[in-house]
Amino acid sequence: MNRNGQKKILQQIVLASVLAASITVLTFSVKIPSHNGYIHLGDALIYLTAALLPAPLAMVCAGLGGMLADALGGYTLYIVPTLIIKALLVVPFSNKGTKIMTGRIALALPIASLITIAGYYIAEAVLLSVSSAGAEGFINYLFSPAPWTAALYSVPGSVTQAVGSAAVFVPLAIALDKINIKSKI
Repeated sequence: MNRNGQKKILQQIVLASVLAASITVLTFSVKIPSHNGYIHLGDALIYLTAALLPAPLAMVCAGLGGMLADALGGYTLYIVPTLIIKALLVVPFSNKGTKIMTGRIALALPIASLITIAGYYIAEAVLLSVSSAGAEGFINYLFSPAPWTAALYSVPGSVTQAVGSAAVFVPLAIALDKINIKSKI
């Protein structure tokens, strides 16, 4: 690999580190309480990360940033689900092209919203099954309607989180496109 290739990789790693730390800070420190946790700005930055970095690197940033915020905030039950869900949020996005706000990114926002809603709904059902039935009865309880019905309480908060994140991301992406940020990184 030539010197320019090494420099580009180093720049991406440094940017990824800054973005992962920023995701943690925006998730952990800017909290709006909701009925089942809190709403935060971290997902908007995850979307930006997904539009700026190659998918594997963006997935690591998103997963680690969200997971660290849960660990710091005392939401330890959610560390593994958050790692998985936040990494999956990156999948529908693309860092190709010269702009952040593209047609593909616009289509990725509702898909990412569905990932958030479905991901936390499933996580809630699994966590409720473990806490209600213990290790022995976990599987039987998981396949009963009870945890899935109870987990519905998480859906309104997840919808608000997803819509709010998209609402913050879009003007941020447009503003960053006006200064051609992608050409500078």
